[in-house]
Amino acid sequence: MPAPLQLSSLSDALTHLESLGPAASIDVPGPWSWAQTLEHCAQSIECSLDGFPKLKPAFVRATIGRLVIRKFLRRGWFNHDLAGPVPGAPDLEVDDPDAAEHRLRAAIERFEAHEGELAPHFIFGTLSKADFDHFHAMHLADHFAAVG
Repeated sequence: MPAPLQLSSLSDALTHLESLGPAASIDVPGPWSWAQTLEHCAQSIECSLDGFPKLKPAFVRATIGRLVIRKFLRRGWFNHDLAGPVPGAPDLEVDDPDAAEHRLRAAIERFEAHEGELAPHFIFGTLSKADFDHFHAMHLADHFAAVG
């Protein structure tokens, strides 16, 4: 099994995204198109700014969620269901990979410029901006690894 793709920041994720080539030329295995994958990644970042539509119970976020995110952050990578939606988020309906990439870049810019508190993650709870940045980078890395 090859080593997982590891990205430590959203800045690293943008650099890797650029290395993949034009969005319209990328094909991914699985039920989602590249446009939907990019839209999903943008949703996740936007939710850390605007709030996740559905949260796991506070007890879960404060215990299991906290333990799991600490493990992922220490390890530097994680894998997840690449077709698992953000709970409660709108369906992924975009079919234009360039528009989806633009939305992802805009979400990253908003996140990087954000100076206030961030919304709690739906399962990991409250995270610092640095931890959210690392988490988002790992999330994108898992999706990006599917295309090489």
